[in-house]
Amino acid sequence: MSNGSRIILPHEEGFWNPDKYCHLNKIRAKSGALVPFKLWDHQRVLAAAVQQCYADRKWLVHVKPRQEGSSTFFTCVATQHAMFRKGCRVGLLAHKKQMAQNLSEMAVRFHRHMPAQLKPKKTTGLKRTLEFPGLDSRMVVASVKDEEPLRGETVQVLMATEISAWSEVAGPEAWTSALNAVPGDGGFVIAESTPRYHGDQLHELCMDSENPHSKWMKVFVPWTMVNEYSVEPPPGWKPDALIREYADENHITAAQAFWMQTEGLQKCRNNIEKFRAEYPVNELDCWVLAGESIFNTKRLMDALQLIDKGTGLNVETEPYVEFVPPKEKNRYLIFCDPAGSWASRDMFGVQIIDIDNCEQVAEYLGHSEAFKMSNYLIDWSKKYNNARIYIEANGVGEAVLSHLLASGCRNVYHRKASSNYKGSSTRIPGWYSTAKSKAQAISFLQEIIDDGSLVMHSQRCIRQLINYRGQWDKLSRDASGGHYDLAAAMAGAAWGWRIEIGAKWENRKMSDRDIANKNWRRLMNKIDRASAIDSNSPWGTHR
Repeated sequence: MSNGSRIILPHEEGFWNPDKYCHLNKIRAKSGALVPFKLWDHQRVLAAAVQQCYADRKWLVHVKPRQEGSSTFFTCVATQHAMFRKGCRVGLLAHKKQMAQNLSEMAVRFHRHMPAQLKPKKTTGLKRTLEFPGLDSRMVVASVKDEEPLRGETVQVLMATEISAWSEVAGPEAWTSALNAVPGDGGFVIAESTPRYHGDQLHELCMDSENPHSKWMKVFVPWTMVNEYSVEPPPGWKPDALIREYADENHITAAQAFWMQTEGLQKCRNNIEKFRAEYPVNELDCWVLAGESIFNTKRLMDALQLIDKGTGLNVETEPYVEFVPPKEKNRYLIFCDPAGSWASRDMFGVQIIDIDNCEQVAEYLGHSEAFKMSNYLIDWSKKYNNARIYIEANGVGEAVLSHLLASGCRNVYHRKASSNYKGSSTRIPGWYSTAKSKAQAISFLQEIIDDGSLVMHSQRCIRQLINYRGQWDKLSRDASGGHYDLAAAMAGAAWGWRIEIGAKWENRKMSDRDIANKNWRRLMNKIDRASAIDSNSPWGTHR
């Protein structure tokens, strides 16, 4: 915030960067002394997220471990708005009255110890409110347990802490009521919480943040990023079996393992499941109490680490994202999980897969009319070497299929009319969704995730797969939209990939030599497979 010894003023560039502003404030250290608020490494991640939200006009949802200092950081950010924005109303809303009291004291302390050159004059005599008459701005601190908190208020900035507990202490409408106080245009909301269970308010916001054009941006901080959760062990120390297993699984350091064994687990009554939930090391552990994920979470978490270390800062925000451009001689397929045109928040999920490399090359998640969607699919098919288009034919998918066929598209997948009529040449357009075909699609996707064949680049798709627990038939099609459209599309794409790798492929651009080499490799593969004594698969051993 300073340039040499000079303090940057509110109207100057850089003032609203939390990384440059927070050190002007003072916090109370554990020793009791007041010290400058110097950001920890993980708080700098939060500062970057706030800056990104300012630039993109988004709201921020933060998934946090216990006691990592995010409430202090976000209170500092919220207080900055109250102290330096004209006509700004700021609300700090906590789940408990004691927490509201703590936030109030923190905000007053930030103002009291602000440098004299910056400190605005406040109204005296207020205990839980900061009011600045010269700016016509103020801050209100309340608890959701209070009678009608923020009732009748309009706040431009809302900082809401521990939102996962709100429905338990104040009813299911507490969160909706709080959001009603924030204008959709120009308002800014920070929501933070330690995760509690799959489907809680925090989880709902995290899932919503993955939809294109969502107002929410998610940032996740694992406990291993927090500096204080690391204590150097004494010479010769060895972790017990439980800690060693956790350390090996999550690649934590010896110092982190020592803190976990001597302090962290004790705070969670030596319950490892409770520790995993309250001190998540990855997004799987955020919802650890919700049952097992359908897909291989270790593989998926490794993929997230490669993208942005699992923080969520690089999540896709546009409906259509291309990860890998088309290659001249490669084969591709497109799978579309359709949506109803009449529901504005119902999403189409589309995956484009490189058949030869088993790689996700592009995806689409967004709302569109059936006619526009069919045009998109035709354009993508042409772009990716006349890729075959698979569309779930049940219900709303029929409209897209009708437009595709009416346009003369010849690359639509057709299924057999019926397995009861052997030798029948009749085929019907579209992939038909049944309990059997869904189970096959999911099992095919499980297989190529397990063996590492599938290469994925989409963070929002990977997160859906991590959270997917077999809800294909229970997709939300209400105001919140479908949460697993990309997961369903990826499972369908795995089914299509399995069909395509055994299908005949003709590429007129291949030279005679390429065709001869390809046929030779196919023959050698058949010989190799035939010479195998036996082979194992998820469906048993075959000889």
